Amino acid sequence: MHIIKNSKKLIAGFFLILFSFFPMKIFQEKEEKEWFPFYIPWNYCKGSIVDFSYLLDAPAGKYGFVTVKDGHFYFQDGERIRFWGLNIHSDKGCFPTHSQAEDIAKRLAQLGCNIIRMHFLDNEAPCGIIDARYNDSQHFSDSQMERLDYFIYQLKQNGVYTCFDVFGLGARRFKAGDNAPEFNKISPGAGGISFFNKRIIELSKKFAIDFLSHVNPYTGNAYINEPCIAMIEMTNENTLFLKSLCERLPSYYKEEIEGIWRERLVSKGRDLKDVKGQWYEDGEFLFELQGEYQKDMYKYLRSIGVKVPIGSSNLPYSNLNLAVDSNMDFTDMHPYWDLCDRLDRIHNRPLVKQSHFNPQTIINIMAAAKVDGKPFISTEWGSNWPNDWRAVDILTTASYAALNDWDALFLYSYGGGFGLSWDNLEKRLYYGTVIFNDPAKMGLFPIASLIFLRGDVREAINKYSVSYNIDKLFNIKDAYQDKLKTAGIPYVSKLEKDFYKTLDRPNSGETNYPYLKDISKENKRVLSDTGELISDYEKGIFILKSPRTFSFSGFVGKEKQCEFSGIEFSTTSDFATFTVTSLDEKALKDSSHFLITVVGRVRNSGQKFTPHLTKKPNDLERDVYILNKGEEPILVETINGKISVKKNSSSEAIKVFSLDEKGLRKSLVPIDIGMSSFSFNIPTRYKTIYYEIVRE
Repeated sequence: MHIIKNSKKLIAGFFLILFSFFPMKIFQEKEEKEWFPFYIPWNYCKGSIVDFSYLLDAPAGKYGFVTVKDGHFYFQDGERIRFWGLNIHSDKGCFPTHSQAEDIAKRLAQLGCNIIRMHFLDNEAPCGIIDARYNDSQHFSDSQMERLDYFIYQLKQNGVYTCFDVFGLGARRFKAGDNAPEFNKISPGAGGISFFNKRIIELSKKFAIDFLSHVNPYTGNAYINEPCIAMIEMTNENTLFLKSLCERLPSYYKEEIEGIWRERLVSKGRDLKDVKGQWYEDGEFLFELQGEYQKDMYKYLRSIGVKVPIGSSNLPYSNLNLAVDSNMDFTDMHPYWDLCDRLDRIHNRPLVKQSHFNPQTIINIMAAAKVDGKPFISTEWGSNWPNDWRAVDILTTASYAALNDWDALFLYSYGGGFGLSWDNLEKRLYYGTVIFNDPAKMGLFPIASLIFLRGDVREAINKYSVSYNIDKLFNIKDAYQDKLKTAGIPYVSKLEKDFYKTLDRPNSGETNYPYLKDISKENKRVLSDTGELISDYEKGIFILKSPRTFSFSGFVGKEKQCEFSGIEFSTTSDFATFTVTSLDEKALKDSSHFLITVVGRVRNSGQKFTPHLTKKPNDLERDVYILNKGEEPILVETINGKISVKKNSSSEAIKVFSLDEKGLRKSLVPIDIGMSSFSFNIPTRYKTIYYEIVRE
């Protein structure tokens, strides 16, 4: 019976796709003819106008080690530091040749990236540092370490810091020589097991000291004494609070942790007959066991000489999980939007059209992991290709991160992964999380660096706190309800959490959630308390108005125009990001040198989707199948519109240049001179996402 029903569904789905695809195919081919080739180079672009390396202060580490003070990162000399960064995946991206390393490091600085997270170094060579020739995972490949050393040296020289996962608990595959029970059944990184099995803990400590005591011959420093290493974490996306991870443990380790749990129950005088549920449902047990591990590892790292801030992991699944992680120097969270693991289907929902009350937006997920008195970082985040609307998300994320005064964000992932090295790269989009050449992401990354690092968006005026009694959290099962009660706040003001035990605050009551009248349920347009940021989820529009940067982005085609500081945008295109930023550090109204970026949808040539079955922004069904990922070249949607700049004086002159992929001048753009303003139409003959404006 079930087979017949499923067959009918398959047949119906086939004909739906068949009949709807042919007109869509014709439409996509017609649409593609109006788009233009454009990609972002991964290598250094000498002479580029789009060069924000001045935001970095080379060499990295010149002001001493990064420390934590007053809930933020500081250098030893007392200067506050924020990090706007990227990931590089060690499969094989962390191991460029020397010439490639020099190129990449200079290019990253040029893009305004001041930190790199080296992800999954514990792969086997040639994808990672573990020497594959041995029957264990305890030896490092000399050739891989040499490449890594030189790369980090070049990053340091260009002012780019590094973050590591240091315990070999990411991608590491254990072998017979490691003497770990059921080694061939352990998942990569030993997720879950690493918190309680003594042998895995021994192996991870050995990995940490072997790696951190390694001396980089190019810097002359062991990594434990290297100030260009900004921070380290113990593990990646690993927690006992994730039920699905716990259920996948090999039988040996399930029995081991079950035994630990029962011993603790007995030691506390609890009758096993009265216990309901499994060990992974016992919040108090998880809190204690994971907390003991993290405190022990923290103490170990300090004992071997680690000087930089230390974090634990990066997926606090609940407030109880977050309370454990908050014992470290910082907290971390990995949020994604429309993450497409298999690259066969996506939601293709625009994040900009999501209500600020949706707890699953990138900003709400990040804010849910911010703890009072601790720096907050996100070592991975992303809004991924082939989502058509991803361009606006890098602007909103940088802006609200600045509003909330967060400390470090690492977009995932600049390069590497899926076996990609830096050799013979094509001008196409490869995977949803490989972004080095994506105009919708890296084309706007430098602008976002100004927003976050230069301080173009002010931090919120107000801060709201939520306090949680840890003892009461042991029995709370519905974490989603808590997220609903805090969602929306980080779009207006800062949100922080703190945790306490009953003994510390014996007279404290229930958790009190702040109420902001500015984000009432009837309000579909939310304004930050600084007045600089506006989100309208019903229209799908984001507006940033700060002295040095102005953005008018999202589904702006139905808006007649938007103006700020004498800069005016208008378009007939449905979706676009318009951003103008000052290049001479002056406010826009006084600036004589601007950069304008215009980005809409970005796809591969020949990329094919099935049509939407529904288009509701809150539809969680996977309603768009990817029939063809497409090939090079990358194509950028042509945005039709007009840009006007108000004159500062009647005698003023202006020049507009279109810039190429490298940020170099291609051509003068014809302008119309009016009584009070200059204007030009886009697209120009030289189609681009970048325009430079010079007042004379």
